Amino acid sequence: MQYAPRLFRSSALTICLLLAACQKQPETLPPSGNKKIELIQQDLVAINFSQSVERTSFTGSIRAVNQSSLQSQVTATATSVRANVGDAVQQGQILIQLNNQDNEARLAQAKANLAAAKAQANLAQNMMRRKQRLLDQGFISRVEFEQSQVDYQAQLENAKAQQAAVDIALKAEQDGTLHSPITGVVTKRQVEPGQTVTAGQTLFEIVDPTKLELQARLPSDQRNALKVGQKIEYCIQGSPETLTATLSRISPLADLNSRQIEFYATPNSELNPLSIGAFVEGNILAVPSASGQLIPLDTIQNLEQKPYVWVIRQQKIERVPIQILEQRYSENTAVVSGLTSGDQISRVKFNDDDLHKTVTIQRTK
Repeated sequence: MQYAPRLFRSSALTICLLLAACQKQPETLPPSGNKKIELIQQDLVAINFSQSVERTSFTGSIRAVNQSSLQSQVTATATSVRANVGDAVQQGQILIQLNNQDNEARLAQAKANLAAAKAQANLAQNMMRRKQRLLDQGFISRVEFEQSQVDYQAQLENAKAQQAAVDIALKAEQDGTLHSPITGVVTKRQVEPGQTVTAGQTLFEIVDPTKLELQARLPSDQRNALKVGQKIEYCIQGSPETLTATLSRISPLADLNSRQIEFYATPNSELNPLSIGAFVEGNILAVPSASGQLIPLDTIQNLEQKPYVWVIRQQKIERVPIQILEQRYSENTAVVSGLTSGDQISRVKFNDDDLHKTVTIQRTK
C-alpha cells in the first residue's frame, strides 16, 4: 500500500497532460484569398485611346469615269474592222469602214445638181444686169426688169437647196467611216467584216482606264449618311486589302423602283485597270461621334449581352463592365468606355474567386 500515493500522483499528472493537449488551439493558416497571382507582361495590354466612327455599309462596283460606245448611223456592210477587244485606241482613230457606194453616188449627184444650180444662178444674174442697163436707156419697162430680179433670186434659192443636199450626202458618206470617240481601250466589239449593220446598232464599247471611280447605291432612308467629301473604306472582291476613297458625287433623286440613291467616289490610290466592273464592299465613315479606349476585341467577355473585361487595377484583379462603342473585326480591336487611366487589360481569363486578389507581374528579360 505504500505504492498507492505514487500511483495516484502519476495518474493525476497523466490526466493533466491530456487536458492540456485537448485545449491546444490548431495552427492558423493564411486564407487562400490572400494568395498572390503571378502574371507576365505579355498577359497584359495597355489601354490606348481612339474615336468611334459611325459606319454605313454599301455594295457597288468599279467603273471608268470616261466611257463611250460607237454606233452606226447608217445601214451598210462592214468592209473593214480595225480594232479588237483590249486594243488601245486614240480619239479620232478609224475603227470601222462601211460599204458606202450608194452614198458616194448620191454625193456625186448632189454635187452635180449644185453645180447646175450655181450656173443657172450666174446666168440669171447676168440677165438681170443687162436688163438693168436696158432699163436705164429706156428700152424695156420696169416690170420686165423686176421679173429678171425674181428669176435671179429663185436661182439663188435653188443653189442653196442643192448645197444642203450636198451636205446631207457628204454626211452620209462620212458616216461610212467610224472613228473612236475617246482615247481608251476597247472593251467590247460587236461587228465583224462582211456583217451588215443597222442604223443605231452598237459596234464598239471603249473605256478610259486611267480614271476610275466607285459606283454604288444606298437606300433612301440612309440618305443622311451621304455627303460629298466623306471618307470611304472599301475592299475589291478577291482582295483583302482595305482601300480608301472620297465621296465625290451624289444623285439628286432616288430610283423610283428600288428607292435607292446612287453615289460615286474617287479612289485615293491608283487602281488596276482590270478592276473595272469588279464588285466592291465598303463603309461610309461619318465624322467621329465619340471617344473611348481602344482594346483587343478578343479580351472582351460576354460580348453579346453584358460585356466586361478582366483588368489589373491597383495591382488587384477586377471585373469591369464596359460599353462597346465600335467593333473593328478586321483589326481585332474595339472602342469601349468604362475603363480608367492606369487599367491594364488581362488576356488571362479569371473567375469570381479571383476577384480582388493581388497580382505580381514578372518582367521578362
